Amino acid sequence: MSSKRKKKKHTLFVIFYWPAQFGRPGTRYIAKDGGQTDLRLNAAKFWTQTEAKEFAKQKNIELTEITYIGQEDFTDFEIQHDT
Repeated sequence: MSSKRKKKKHTLFVIFYWPAQFGRPGTRYIAKDGGQTDLRLNAAKFWTQTEAKEFAKQKNIELTEITYIGQEDFTDFEIQHDT
């Protein structure tokens, strides 16, 4: 098998904290612990919007125009390091 395998991407839900910059510097996310992070790798990732909403409810995160659920593409590598 080739060492240059194509990286598979998955579109997952995340909770943005601040308007998304779509992967550019300045993009902020809600982390797995409910805090804030600017590192994509530390963002809480969800397969469904319902999971993201439930997480926000459990962590007492108010969804607003600034803190909102959106989607972003992640590679298998980024997802595997989420555990």
